[in-house]
Amino acid sequence: MPPRPTPTPTLAQQVFPEVWSSNGPDGQTYEYKTNCAATFEKLEACLLWDVTRVVVTTPGGALVPLNKDFNINAYSGEVTRRWVLYGPSGGGLPRPGEYRFAYYQGERLLLEQRVSYTPEVVDFPAGVTWRRRQNALAVSWTPPRGVHDGMWYKVLVFPDQGELISQVFPWNATEARLESLPLNDGARARLNVSIFFRGGYAYSEYIPFTW
Repeated sequence: MPPRPTPTPTLAQQVFPEVWSSNGPDGQTYEYKTNCAATFEKLEACLLWDVTRVVVTTPGGALVPLNKDFNINAYSGEVTRRWVLYGPSGGGLPRPGEYRFAYYQGERLLLEQRVSYTPEVVDFPAGVTWRRRQNALAVSWTPPRGVHDGMWYKVLVFPDQGELISQVFPWNATEARLESLPLNDGARARLNVSIFFRGGYAYSEYIPFTW
């Protein structure tokens, strides 16, 4: 018997919206985003590629448009398929309550989803240091309190010229090594270490360095 074809996901099954907290040395803020929920063979896939607008209605009634962000990280190969908005530094945590995500194609409302949010915060990594090991970047840090299984780290490098460099590491890591860093001698960049959890993330101070 031939295998049954995989059913096409409904619009609601293709995407999942989230309200996140963000915590760093410069204060607490928020992030609203919605991601493609399944693994697709190409970048230009799922409902989020086809919609022209995603708008979040906050518990206070504010309308917040999100920005389309589809990319493949040139260093790690991590695929991003989402619409997102980062709050300003020190913008404060999201208000508790219900958030409405509305997906439009032109003026046509294709889908509406609701997220119930309760604030949650973790401390940020501290004591970040780095060393160059030939063409690898060795990074170490002091974990925040309360880190546990289910969380994960991401080491991020922001070159003054060039694309973001990032790599994911497990929750119990205190050091990381990014091999074959695509930086030229003398290149300037900034580095941070972030800890992620289901309800958001916390990021260390930004460490400037010259390669």
